[in-house]
Amino acid sequence: MTISMSLISIVMIVLYYVGHLDESDTLFLLIWFILPSLITGTTIAFLVAIKGLRPILKMCNAITKVAEGDFTVRFKEKHLIHEVSQMAECFNIMVKKLDNMNILHNDFINNVSHEFRTPLSVIEGYAGLLEEDQVNKTERIKYANQIMKVTEKLSSAINNILFYSKISLEEIKVEKELFNLSESIREVLIMIESEWSSKNIAVDLELQDFFYSGNKEMLEEVWSNLIENAIKFSNIYGKLEITTFCNNYIATIIISDNGVGMSKETQEKIFDKFFQAETSHSQEGAGIGLSIVKRIIDLHQGKVIVDSELNKGTTFTIHLPV
Repeated sequence: MTISMSLISIVMIVLYYVGHLDESDTLFLLIWFILPSLITGTTIAFLVAIKGLRPILKMCNAITKVAEGDFTVRFKEKHLIHEVSQMAECFNIMVKKLDNMNILHNDFINNVSHEFRTPLSVIEGYAGLLEEDQVNKTERIKYANQIMKVTEKLSSAINNILFYSKISLEEIKVEKELFNLSESIREVLIMIESEWSSKNIAVDLELQDFFYSGNKEMLEEVWSNLIENAIKFSNIYGKLEITTFCNNYIATIIISDNGVGMSKETQEKIFDKFFQAETSHSQEGAGIGLSIVKRIIDLHQGKVIVDSELNKGTTFTIHLPV
């Protein structure tokens, strides 16, 4: 309105000074042009106000839905008013993070109740047997050992679930350090020596020493999961092969066994959270180890490939950008 009135006034003043208007014409034209300008300006201001307030009202409704637990709400980010676009973008980021936290919370509760029911039942059963008077000392020791064994598995499952919940946060920051990648694999092998030596598994290493910048603790979790899986599903006197090398700015880690292997259908699902194949694989673990492996490799912008065949072993190949 101010702009339109200013322009009209300038035009009127110019026409007056060049002699095209006298005082009576000027007054008449001022009244004639100012009134439409007021009406037009007021109308435009009203429409602009409505246009500006509408997205705010929509956002209020969206916030109400979020408060009621609906985290699927999203707000249109493109808007003529820059500040409204920024506000919509921030709102969508907030809701997305809340949705991720809600999914993690629900998954944790559901999976804990599902995965822990069996071991807790086993503990309860053996504890009940220990209460019976006719149980001799040998049997009591046996039952107590079984309780300890199941408790250790339960503790390991809890730690895995907590670790997975931690690394599943979408924007988790990976603290990196420079370390000898092959040496970290050697350290893991030493820590779990009792597992592969008890089955007389031959370990064949072909490790190229090179330095890699990543999260050493997380990646050692990867080596540990893959190697322990290879040992677990290998027969006595089996073979475990581990190869590492760095070429063209890509670090490659290959962990291979000649164990029971898996079908193509199973290979498509092994990285799904809490998936366990309907084989002897399902007898131990909570089915979350390979989900952890996949997530950690994703956080390092790498990829993991699985190649397996029933009764012929499994090979995991990991590629990490250096």
